[in-house]
Amino acid sequence: MAPQDPWSAVHGNVQPHPEYIQGCRYLAAGDAAAAAACFEAAEQQTAPDEVYSNLYTAARGYARALLNDPSGLNLCRAAARAERYNGDVHEYLAKAELHLQHRKQACEAIVRGLRADRAHPGLRQLRRQMGIRRPPALGFLSRDNLLNRLIGRFTYRRGAGRSGPRKK
Repeated sequence: MAPQDPWSAVHGNVQPHPEYIQGCRYLAAGDAAAAAACFEAAEQQTAPDEVYSNLYTAARGYARALLNDPSGLNLCRAAARAERYNGDVHEYLAKAELHLQHRKQACEAIVRGLRADRAHPGLRQLRRQMGIRRPPALGFLSRDNLLNRLIGRFTYRRGAGRSGPRKK
C-alpha cells in the first residue's frame, strides 16, 4: 500500500504507476472517490499480465468499497485470487472486508496474505488490531479442551524475539 515498493528490487526498474501513487495520496487524505479514479486510470493503462495489475485492481476495489459500492469487494476478491506474492493486494481485500463488516472473510484474507508475504507489516498490524487467535494445537479437539489449552500455554511465545527468561 505504500508507494515505496519492495518488489522493485525483484523486478528491476518496474515502478508503480504514477496514477497509483497519486491514488495512494488521495486515499491517505480520505478522498476515496478521487483515489478510485486514479486507481482505475492506472489499471486501464497497465497490461493485465504486468506485475502490479492485481495491485491496481485491489486498490480500486478498496476505494470503491469505501464508497459503499459492493462491486469493489468483488474487484478485491478477484485480484487476491490471482495474486500469489504481493501482500498489499490481500491487505486491500482485508480492509475492504472489514469496512463492509465481513470480519470472518477479513481474517481469511489476512491469513492468505501472510502466507504469501510473511513479513508484510500492514497485514501483521491488521492481525494485531483484529486480535486473530492462533488455531488450536489439535484441530480435532475443541479450543477449550484441556489438552489444547496446555499445549497452547507451552507453545505461546510471550516475548517473541527477545532472549532471556519468560515473564510470568
